[in-house]
Amino acid sequence: MSLSVGIVGLANAGKSTLFNALASRRLAETAPRPFTTIDPHEAVVSIEDEDLHRLCDLIKPDKCVPATVTFIDIAGLVKGAHKGEGLGNQFLAKIREVDAITHVVRAFEDPGVTHPHPSHTPGTNEQVIEDIELVNLELELGGVEKKPTIYVLNIDEDKFKSESVNQLIKLIEEKFGGEVISVAAKEEEEMVDLSDVDKKEMIELLNWEKSALNRLILEAYKLLNLVSFYTIKGGKEVHAWSLKKGEGAIKAAERVHTDFAQKFIKAEVISVEKLLELRDQLKEHTNIWNIARERGLIKLEGKDYVVEDKDIIEFKIGA
Repeated sequence: MSLSVGIVGLANAGKSTLFNALASRRLAETAPRPFTTIDPHEAVVSIEDEDLHRLCDLIKPDKCVPATVTFIDIAGLVKGAHKGEGLGNQFLAKIREVDAITHVVRAFEDPGVTHPHPSHTPGTNEQVIEDIELVNLELELGGVEKKPTIYVLNIDEDKFKSESVNQLIKLIEEKFGGEVISVAAKEEEEMVDLSDVDKKEMIELLNWEKSALNRLILEAYKLLNLVSFYTIKGGKEVHAWSLKKGEGAIKAAERVHTDFAQKFIKAEVISVEKLLELRDQLKEHTNIWNIARERGLIKLEGKDYVVEDKDIIEFKIGA
């Protein structure tokens, strides 16, 4: 499964800066000029998952693998993109391929960064709304079907708790629908090379409650309509996998290995919550899977079983 989220927006809105922060490494050049991004960049980003951490603490595997979501940084759009202006043809062709959109909107004030189509002062509510309308219109005129969208307000780092930003978020929600998240992309990118301790100190220095990136990643995961399930490989690897909500055991087996789907017999299933509750009841955690089975907590399911979010699954296959 190769579901992806495209990062779109006007030139110089901060798309590549946000992408670099998401990718935790500087794959895309950033600069205060239009069309810095020409060829799309992709980043496979881990999903922060507290249940996965708790499961790994219980199993203590050699390897703990999170579920992921793919972000694609796409060339900046300009007015007339649907007619081929700027990099419009390339932009629209790529955006048709993604499954959801993260629409980055400039809401920061920086006279050193040019705006491609200023009618008002960049960063003001009037300009923000106009920018969103322009991008949405170009997508519509370019034949891009209306897809799920997260609007990302790229704001100045000291504006997180400001009433003006809160009012702008409400205005966008009312006018365009969808989720709206405020992010200080420049500062998020600057934290890429910092240790976890230094990141925490910087967040405290900026007077943030926490980085906004994890919320953005989780919202993108939800936007793709994904759930997570887990497999435990011989106690040596705990792996989180993504699956479309509503899909069944065969699709889940296929995600792990094509042979599992072809040779599927049954699946043993328990929610991570039930297994962790059992852990809390036991003095020792040895053979906890067998104990869960003996107590009837593990259900035997067939190929028509619809996978629930946070299921732990052990697939039973034939020769």
